[in-house]
Amino acid sequence: MLKFVSTFMVITVIGVIGYHFIDYVDEGSLFSSTTLASVQEIEHQEYEEAIIYQENKEDQSLEILSKQHKYLNDITGWGGADTIDLRNLKTSDEWKELKSALDWLKSEGFGPSKIRNDMENANALILLIEREDDRTALKYLHRILHDLDVTLNEVTEQEGETNIWGVTHALGNNREIRRVNNYLKQNF
Repeated sequence: MLKFVSTFMVITVIGVIGYHFIDYVDEGSLFSSTTLASVQEIEHQEYEEAIIYQENKEDQSLEILSKQHKYLNDITGWGGADTIDLRNLKTSDEWKELKSALDWLKSEGFGPSKIRNDMENANALILLIEREDDRTALKYLHRILHDLDVTLNEVTEQEGETNIWGVTHALGNNREIRRVNNYLKQNF
């Protein structure tokens, strides 16, 4: 009997490890979806397309995305997210411009596509920063704009950091999208 229980436990442990390994290889798609239905204030929608621009808005959208990513680079880079004076940040004209730009991108720049969920997450992260002085939210906000800017504007290594965090609904992977969604779910 002891041999049977031991064999069963070994097989179970190997199965669990194997399942997690497959989930890891598949970028986290086995354990959950990427939607965030349990936070009423954050409205994710199901879209087929990753990125659609409103008619004649692509160039303006890409320019705004690049400008706001550069702004976030300036304030969060080299450990800046951990040391910036959040009170001054939240009252600055640049911060107000960032909020306005993200609202414009969501409503007028991008069409019905997954990137709108990224704009929804960005706005929720802004609320966390403003309500809770949440520095992790500031880092995630920067990562969303970074990934979108680097990919959509085809930023090269000569122009800046090209590491991709994978946190966007439009372009990311399930594991990292889920990480941001779970953070919002736990802290919003």
